[in-house]
Amino acid sequence: MTPLPSSTDRRIVLLSVFLLALLSVLAILLAPGTGGSLRGYPSSYSPARDGAKAAYMLLGEMGYRVERWASPPEDLPNPSKGVVLIIAGPFIRSSLEERRQLKQFVAGGGRLLITGPIGATMIGGVGVDPGVLPLEGWQTFAAEVPSPLTRHAPEIAMQSSTRWVVLDARQQRYYGSDEGATVTKWRMGEGEVIWWADDSPLTNYGITKSSNLELFLNCVGSAEQTRVLWDEYFHGVRLGLWHYLAHTPLPWALAQLLFLGIFVIVTYSRRSGAVRPLGQRSRLSPLEFVETVGTLYERKGAAAGALEIAFSRFRLLLARRMGLPSTATTAELIRAARERSGWTIPDLAETLDRIESAVKLQEITETNALAWVGKLHDFVQRLGLEG
Repeated sequence: MTPLPSSTDRRIVLLSVFLLALLSVLAILLAPGTGGSLRGYPSSYSPARDGAKAAYMLLGEMGYRVERWASPPEDLPNPSKGVVLIIAGPFIRSSLEERRQLKQFVAGGGRLLITGPIGATMIGGVGVDPGVLPLEGWQTFAAEVPSPLTRHAPEIAMQSSTRWVVLDARQQRYYGSDEGATVTKWRMGEGEVIWWADDSPLTNYGITKSSNLELFLNCVGSAEQTRVLWDEYFHGVRLGLWHYLAHTPLPWALAQLLFLGIFVIVTYSRRSGAVRPLGQRSRLSPLEFVETVGTLYERKGAAAGALEIAFSRFRLLLARRMGLPSTATTAELIRAARERSGWTIPDLAETLDRIESAVKLQEITETNALAWVGKLHDFVQRLGLEG
């Protein structure tokens, strides 16, 4: 019977649960916000004033291959030629690895439309002045250069104080004010990046103002050759907990825990299984018996006795094969062997005579005894006496 936990153990468990709940509540209450703005964000799911569902649905109605993108940047198409990625109003900051993957997407031929100061940092932009909180009123900006980006869009309206103040040599300014650029574009590898100071021109409300719709469509490109990915990943929409965890070391940790669990189960089953006695090797095994007898003969120096045993065994086998009684003499055995067809062994008679004489005289060295025992074994094999 399993013993019940003690009162001390119960208090420790209850305290741990209380601390865990307290930390969870504090983490929710003290979590940093997404900024000082009370505005919404341009989600393709949102029909609110600051949402962007209208722009997303419009692309589909105009024949664009448009889809929501909730995967990390590492899953972006490669090669990316003909793919437009829209990251409008991101508020979840990217990691260094995600920034590298975004640049790789653009360098591979993709087009990136990104907005705001956070968007500028995601592509390694410097020289951006985030300004103060987004303006309450709308400002208009006239097109500064003729280009496909400003076609049919002589003036746009935007609600932001963010400006790209210092442009590098790669960047082209298309809209702006004395404080800096509000729309700029530059090449990166085989692709290009388009940056807006704010996402307001593509929101459900802002897309209807001035030439914002024309600017948006110019940035996206033609419907026939374009696949549009509307990013929701940096709005916090992810494919799920398991998809996120799959990119962490957790699966390997779980695999190790599974292996440890199997190891514990196997160990427990071996310790808790039926008890069986260990098998005892017989001390009378043939090889051990031969080694023991050989050691005894060696200690006693009884080479003659060992040779006599081997010689008697050979005589018995030969007599049985010849059909003679076991009391037949060595000479009778040799004569019978000579008379048998195919039993011509040149040194058989001589070797048997010498062994018989040595056994009678008991004058045998260990070397001679070993050599004669080997001879007798060879005769047994050549005459097939054990067959």
